[in-house]
Amino acid sequence: MTRVLRSSTKMIQSKEDSSSKLSISKKSKTIKRREKKIVGIKNEDKKQIDIWNVNSIMSKIFSYTCLKDLVKFNTVCKKWNNLTNPIIHKTVKLTRGADVIKQVYGKNLECTDLFKSEVAECILQNAKRANLVKEFEFDLNNILDPRTSIEFFQTFRFIRNLTIRNCDISQDQVLGMISPLTQLQELFIRDLKIKRIVRKRIYKEAVQLPPTLKKLRLDNIELINNPELFIQSINSHNCLVEFSTNSYTSSSTNEVFLEPFYIHYPSLINLKFYNKGLQTPQSLFKVFENNTQLISLKLSLECWNSELVSNINSNLTNLEEFNLLDDVSYNQIYTDFFANFSQPAKIKKLSLKWSNLTNCSLKSILLNCPQLEELDLITYKYYMQPNSANFFNLSNPAKLKKLTIDCDCLSDSIIDNLLLQCTNLKELDVILPLKWKEIMKSIYEKCTNLERLSICPHIDICIQDDNPFYREFYDTEFFTKYPICKSTISHLTLKRLKLINSKVDYFKNFENLNSIKYRQQICNPIKINMDLWPGYRLIATEFNTGYDIELKRNLIS
Repeated sequence: MTRVLRSSTKMIQSKEDSSSKLSISKKSKTIKRREKKIVGIKNEDKKQIDIWNVNSIMSKIFSYTCLKDLVKFNTVCKKWNNLTNPIIHKTVKLTRGADVIKQVYGKNLECTDLFKSEVAECILQNAKRANLVKEFEFDLNNILDPRTSIEFFQTFRFIRNLTIRNCDISQDQVLGMISPLTQLQELFIRDLKIKRIVRKRIYKEAVQLPPTLKKLRLDNIELINNPELFIQSINSHNCLVEFSTNSYTSSSTNEVFLEPFYIHYPSLINLKFYNKGLQTPQSLFKVFENNTQLISLKLSLECWNSELVSNINSNLTNLEEFNLLDDVSYNQIYTDFFANFSQPAKIKKLSLKWSNLTNCSLKSILLNCPQLEELDLITYKYYMQPNSANFFNLSNPAKLKKLTIDCDCLSDSIIDNLLLQCTNLKELDVILPLKWKEIMKSIYEKCTNLERLSICPHIDICIQDDNPFYREFYDTEFFTKYPICKSTISHLTLKRLKLINSKVDYFKNFENLNSIKYRQQICNPIKINMDLWPGYRLIATEFNTGYDIELKRNLIS
């Protein structure tokens, strides 16, 4: 009897335990479902917050705002303060304005002492925001002694883009600048004379460029007394994506900076090498044979030969952009140049600025570029061979989207044929010949899909103030009638034409014109009568000898 009672008790207890476990299991599953729902709701809320997060939009707007207004926005609220601070403090100036300096120092300090004091003040005032300073430009007006350079760049060690230009400087000074910059991404050194220091050297070993460096540009650098530590330091990079070097004169050399690329350099895809003094292209053979991954190549040389072109075509099978510039001198004897592409290339952008390229060479290159989308044929007319370029054969003219030509170097029939072949041309950049009306007529009749058109008159036209060109240009059919491209052109650029002699009525036939640019203007923009341009606003960009002026159509009239 007792056994029966015990067994029945155990059965009842086990049933209760199992039902309890089942209940707990159901509850845990319910809780998990609820948790999943809550997590799902939170994720959905987060997605919605990300969608409606305006910080990135506001930052973009602030990036186009002038400094004076940015300072005002900076004080509106904490959120705007955080958004504008990285823009306001993106770079620093070593010295304050002339008025402030005069007020602070008077005329009591020598220039050297004054500059040191200003640098010390700059470090003191901006050190707390050093992490926001990402760009800096160092030039002739900012000469620092090596120890001050080290102090400055150690403080602002978060700089990512550094430009050093227009200086006579020691290698210790340069090494002092780049050594602390462990986050450097772009380095541009231009118009520098680098001197070697023998006594009282701070640096006795080369410094290592950081792995963050992706772009390196070296233009017109003169090396004095073999500053080997500078050369070793500059060549210490190992992760570049883009390398560019330009040697304007035969006295400056940049071939030594090619040495890192004599072996395979897997990250490099863009290479620009301009060298006026290079005697033989043998060093370039090493570069091309070991770096077949290159996508963009731009070369300007005097030592071109057919072997170099063949080497490029054979090894650089991934090239999509190819610029070839024949850097001829005025006293150089003219000789025909023969180049040959023996196999098809993947080139999409091709620029051939060669005065002595033979017709068969041009034909060979163009026919072996079936994917060509952009073609630049601006040449030096002074070296053009008689009856040159009497035919053009494009492998796939329907793919061409952009064409740049100097019409003074080509016959009217060639230009007609080119425009007729390239039925999908979206962008055309032309330099007009002295007899320019037929060319304008060809554009008027044959370019059916143009979106961007840039026109530049012949230089001999521009130097004559009373030339009838300025009266006749806007009277051509292109402006007075209804060209086929009237509904497609959105951007028109007129180089060397005078804005002061123009008005909006000349462009009334272009339905979708959004921008008219007048390049290389001498007149001050304030003299432009905007009453002649209703519905447009003026944007002026100043450069050394004048202005580039854009008339932009207002979106809301």
